[in-house]
Amino acid sequence: MKSRNAISILFVISAIFVSCTDLYFYEYADIQPGAGPTNADPVVSIRAEQSPDNVWNLTFTYDENGSAEKDVYVHANKPVESNFTVDLTSAREDFVREYSEAKDVEYELLPAAFYRFASGDYIDVQRGSEKSQVNKLTIYSTNTLGNVLEPGRYLLPIVASSFTQELKDTTIIVDVTIRERFEDPDGYELYTGEDMFTVFYLNTSSFDPRLAYDLILKHNLDNTYHRGLGNIVNLRTSSVDYDENTGKVSVLPSADMRYILEHWTERGLPVQETGRKVCLCIEGGGKGIGFCNFTDAQIEDFVSSAKRLVDTYGLDGINLWDRNSGYDKAAENGFPEMNRTSYPKLIKALKEALGEDKLLTLTDYEEPTEYFHDTESMGGIVPGEYLDYAWSGYCSESEPVQIVDPWHQGQPPVSALHPRQPIVGLSPDKYGCIHATWYTNESLAQLETITDWVQKEFNPNGITVYYDIRSVIQDKYESGGCWNPGYILTYFLNDLNLGIDLYRLDNTVHGGNLTYNKWVKDW
Repeated sequence: MKSRNAISILFVISAIFVSCTDLYFYEYADIQPGAGPTNADPVVSIRAEQSPDNVWNLTFTYDENGSAEKDVYVHANKPVESNFTVDLTSAREDFVREYSEAKDVEYELLPAAFYRFASGDYIDVQRGSEKSQVNKLTIYSTNTLGNVLEPGRYLLPIVASSFTQELKDTTIIVDVTIRERFEDPDGYELYTGEDMFTVFYLNTSSFDPRLAYDLILKHNLDNTYHRGLGNIVNLRTSSVDYDENTGKVSVLPSADMRYILEHWTERGLPVQETGRKVCLCIEGGGKGIGFCNFTDAQIEDFVSSAKRLVDTYGLDGINLWDRNSGYDKAAENGFPEMNRTSYPKLIKALKEALGEDKLLTLTDYEEPTEYFHDTESMGGIVPGEYLDYAWSGYCSESEPVQIVDPWHQGQPPVSALHPRQPIVGLSPDKYGCIHATWYTNESLAQLETITDWVQKEFNPNGITVYYDIRSVIQDKYESGGCWNPGYILTYFLNDLNLGIDLYRLDNTVHGGNLTYNKWVKDW
C-alpha cells in the first residue's frame, strides 16, 4: 500500500502542478499525458466529472449546512472486453500525511460520516463500454446527525480496485476547506438602492481584490452616512489563449490572476460575502483570434473553459471585453477574418452554459460590438436576451468623461466621439452609460456634462462603471489631485455632499497610524 500511495501522490501532484501553472485542463482522455496508445490494452481509470485533473476543491463556511455533489465514473480509452466491478475506497492516513508534506498544507483525513456514494462504494462497468454509469459522491460540512466539521483542511483521496480488471493508478482528490465566515470590523453594508449601482474593475497585477470593499460612500455634512460600493467587481486580467497543436482556445488568466484564483478562499470569497458579485473579465490575447472569429468548435472549447473556471473557483460570472485581440493579424496568423456571427453565438452559448444564477456582462467597445443592433447580420441571434448587463468601454485618463448613451445619440451632452446604437434585446435599465477612470486633473472630469445629462432625464438607471479602482498611493498620497469615483457620484446623484472615504485604503488597521499599501499586491 505504501508503494501504491507514493505512486498515486506523485501522479496527483504532477497533475496539480500542471493545472496550477497553466490553469489548463485536459478534457479528453486521448490527450492526457501518459494515456497510452489506443492500440494497447485498455487503460481504465476512475474520473470525477468536470475535474479532468481529478482534483475537486470545495470550500464551506463553518457552522453552515453545506453540501456538494460530484459524479464519479470509470473511463476506458477503448471498449472493455468484459463486465467488471470497481470498488471505491478512501486511502489511509499515510497518504494524507505524504500529500500534506508534498503540498505543504496540513490536512486531516475527511471522516467517513461526511461523505457518501449514492449507489454504494462501487461502480459496475459493462462489456463494450468506454464510460460507466456515474455514481454520485456527496460531501457534507454538516452530516445527518448534526455533527459539524471544524475549521481546517480535509482530504478525501478516493482510490479504486478491481479483482478482474487492471486499473491505471489514479486517485480522485477531494480537497475540502472549512473556513470561518469573513467579518470586516470596519465594514459597511453594500448599497443596493435602485438609484445607484456601481461596477468596478480591479487589476490584480497591482491590488488584492479586497480593495473593492474599502471604497466607502460617505455624506460629508455629518460624516456618518456610510455605504459600501461595488455591486459588481470585475477582476483583470485574463485573455484568450490559442493552442497551436490542437487549435483549441481557452481562458488564460495572468500569473497574478492565477494566484488570486488559487487563493480564492482568502482573497476572493471575503469580497463575495459582502454581497458583491465578483466576476472574471476576459479580454483579447493579441494573437489575431478572439470572440469575433471563433469557429463553432472553438466557441464550444472556450465556453467549456470559462464555465470550468467559474465552477471551480466559485466566481459569480464572466465579463467579456473584446479589445486587444489583434484581428489585423488574423490572416497572417492563419485565423479567419472577423465576422458578425461568432461573438453573438459565443454570448448565447456562454449564458446557456452558465445558467441564470451566474452573471454574463458585456463591455460595449469599438468594432467587435458596433453591429449588435443588427439582428439579421448576427444570424438572428439577439445578444441582449443573454446579457445581464452591458456598459460602455470608453474611458481614458487623457479624455474627458464620455457619456455613451445609445438611446439619446446625437443629443448633447451624449458623446459624439463614441457613437453607439442600442444592443438589441437589452433594456436601457441594464446599460451603463458612464465609464470613468481616476483623474488627476479636474478639467478632464468635466462634471457639468453629467449634471446636464441627469437634468435632461436621459439617465435610465443608476449604473456607473469605474476602471481599475485604486488607492491614493498612486496619486501622490494625500497631496495629489485625485478625482476618485466620488466626483462622478456627487453629480450623478445630484448631492454635492457625497464623497468617497479613502482613509481605509491606506491603513493596515482602520483608525491607526498611516501605513500605506494595505491592499497592494503582496505575493
